[in-house]
Amino acid sequence: MALIVGIIGLPNVGKSTLFNALTGGEAAASNYPFCTVEPNLGMVAVPDPRLARLQEVLGLQSCTQTAIDFVDIAGLVRGASQGEGLGNRFLSHARQADALVHVLRCFADPLVSHVEGRLDPLTDRQVVETELMLADLETISGALARLDKVVRTEPQSPQRMEFEVLKRVEANLERGRSGWKAELDAAELEAIKGHTLLTAKPVLYLANVGEQGEGADQVERLLREVGAAEVLAMPVKLEAELAQLAPQERRAFQAELGMEQAGVEQLIRACYRLLDLITFYTLANEKLQAWQLPQGAMAAKAAGRIHSDMERGFIRAEVATAEEVITAQGLVRLRGEGRLRTEGREYTIQDGDVVHFLFRA
Repeated sequence: MALIVGIIGLPNVGKSTLFNALTGGEAAASNYPFCTVEPNLGMVAVPDPRLARLQEVLGLQSCTQTAIDFVDIAGLVRGASQGEGLGNRFLSHARQADALVHVLRCFADPLVSHVEGRLDPLTDRQVVETELMLADLETISGALARLDKVVRTEPQSPQRMEFEVLKRVEANLERGRSGWKAELDAAELEAIKGHTLLTAKPVLYLANVGEQGEGADQVERLLREVGAAEVLAMPVKLEAELAQLAPQERRAFQAELGMEQAGVEQLIRACYRLLDLITFYTLANEKLQAWQLPQGAMAAKAAGRIHSDMERGFIRAEVATAEEVITAQGLVRLRGEGRLRTEGREYTIQDGDVVHFLFRA
């Protein structure tokens, strides 16, 4: 099942245009706030040269890529946590996402209005993140009122950790600190997972620049504020126009523009990293398929990505790297030469593994 990345930001910053660039679609993108009301949803295949190479070497007619769902969410405005604009509707759609791409417009355009009346991506970021924090504070307040009664009645309740962690998060948010997640360990994060806090979601900032790189100065300000690892600059309108071209024409145009790699491909890969995913492959019955898996997942869990019966009946996994399979031109030769590794259920799947699972039906 594909994970969901929500595209968020103020109105008129380029969210729907970015969605069109990713999906080659035609979502409405106009110069007025709340052009997008209901979210647009599109499944986007993850570029994977390694999979293409496996398919070529193995001589297979088709293969299945991994994918990420992108959802274009209506613009958020100041006061959304109190119901302004599309308020609660925006927040509910954002809560359903596993990660967020926050679009920040970095170039001025007299033909495109700005809901805040001026161009300042750092202030725009602050407006949106303040609303996310206020919404989370409201969620936490309601949860703490309920949990307080539970832990008073039963001091050793298994929900005590949830209660205590939420109180720490609340204190951080009240101080305006949205980066509280880094202070919690895995068990503490798991304890509050059910509250789907907006400020707990990983975020990538997409700096929307002009077709000629207009807005580079604003991108520099953003980089200084949040760090290069969390920012990707892209001429969103140009990328959306490229997405409408036929593949061969698109590649020629990119070469003419000196674009080594499409911006949307960079974004998709960045989201894959943001979601902390790796890719492994299976080859069975002439069917080659890529699967996404959280970093650090073990072999039995990987088998469960294919079918729950395979996880329950897991016996062992035969494993090789994609490069080994490409060199040997298949698993059969590797198996015959005794070069397939045999791994148990607690083996940690590595990015690029080609795996054959053995299990009891």
